[in-house]
Amino acid sequence: MRLNKIVLSAAFAIFGADLFAQVIPALPYQKQLDLLVTDSSYDGVWRCIDWNQDGDFNDALEVVSFYSETIGSITLGNPNCIGMAPDGTAYVGDSTTDIIMSLRDVNGDGDANDPGEHFVFFNNANAASISLASLQSLHVDALGRVFLAIANSGSTGVDMIVRLEDSNGDGDALDPGEAVDYHTVPGGNTGTGSSIPAELAAGPDLNLYYADNGINGPITKGIYKLADNNFDGDCNDAGERTLFWDLSVLGSATSGPFCYGMAITADGRFYVCDHSSNETLWTARDDNGDGSIDSSEVGVYYQTGASTWWDVVIREDGALLLCEDQTPDRLVVLTDLNQDGDALDAGEAVEVYRDTVAANGSVRPRGATWMRGPELEASPASAPTGTVTSFVATTTRVGDLVAIFLSTGLAPPVSLAPYGTVDVDVASLSALGFGVSNVDRVLSLPLNIPISPAVVGTYAAQAWSGGPFRQFLSNGATITVTL
Repeated sequence: MRLNKIVLSAAFAIFGADLFAQVIPALPYQKQLDLLVTDSSYDGVWRCIDWNQDGDFNDALEVVSFYSETIGSITLGNPNCIGMAPDGTAYVGDSTTDIIMSLRDVNGDGDANDPGEHFVFFNNANAASISLASLQSLHVDALGRVFLAIANSGSTGVDMIVRLEDSNGDGDALDPGEAVDYHTVPGGNTGTGSSIPAELAAGPDLNLYYADNGINGPITKGIYKLADNNFDGDCNDAGERTLFWDLSVLGSATSGPFCYGMAITADGRFYVCDHSSNETLWTARDDNGDGSIDSSEVGVYYQTGASTWWDVVIREDGALLLCEDQTPDRLVVLTDLNQDGDALDAGEAVEVYRDTVAANGSVRPRGATWMRGPELEASPASAPTGTVTSFVATTTRVGDLVAIFLSTGLAPPVSLAPYGTVDVDVASLSALGFGVSNVDRVLSLPLNIPISPAVVGTYAAQAWSGGPFRQFLSNGATITVTL
């Protein structure tokens, strides 16, 4: 948890308290590694790895255990949601055992099954006396804070959004002040099902959005925006919750839509899974800037028959990945190849996992998140001749080996199994240096720029990084040399 504390302290010093009233998007990460998938039949988390870079997870050893209750020490019942923090910690929510579990592969063997790699981050025995009741989903922001969507269950719990933060660095959010009522749904507790806060995502406007699947009338089914307008750390004041997108008018299902899975792009486009009889992935964006979604701004992005979609996540290239717990169980990647606003055309929906053909056909996907891959940046990204700049690599674990290579420029990506894609010009490749990442998962290598007009131009670098189980290539980063 040390990195989270450093990030939070630095952010507070630079931006002040106002920053902490916002929800800073973390996903998708600049470079993604493997896919983590929760499975309530397995009672654990699978790690999906495209070892041979053929675009799917169907081959031998490409789906392995990341956490199993039969190996680890924490019992699960229905692990229904998962999110990845910037420091590499995965948070898993379980709606049966009523816990939030944290997972991190400390020893680099590819899983979090070992002692010291899995902990109870939050449960009902918390200082704030918040009941998890029926946990629906969670979201992790760029500051490492965990947001929960909780629905009441009979006479137990409150329909609410909760914010969790490990402020004392002890590995949990059970202590005083670490769990906050971020938003209690007005009128939500008038009856079971009157409000069902179902899915969470941060928008590019730094506000939190949640889907509500209320089924008996008082709460409109829709996407709601939570904006902490007075910066008091919650969204319980007048005007801080607004209906952003009325979902009740969508489709033809007699019960209306039932939406699990929501993703928001950096340009504000929403994707929402409707797994009622509509079986539709809806998309919308507030193009006219009036603060809500109008009917003219809504479209069908994808649609099939007999599908139960539980989650949708954004890949680093902008494609969407759908989790389908159905028969067969599938992971499907959607890409709008012809830019017509949907993924309904030939070749735009590709199965990357299918239980009937996969070497490990045991996965029943419920929640998904991408692991953060190694990332590289130039600091500063523009520098004159005769000065020094640095290439800074951020790794997935403390103590990961890092090698940074310099090139004359970026090039079209070339697959290099099992390490990802090479993004730099290999014809001009040279080694800048190597080392291991520090306690903050960072390695910084200097680049001394000669005093010569001949070196003016743009150069690129890429890092190779990893541990015993997994090595991976970072994104390509550029430095521009000026006179």
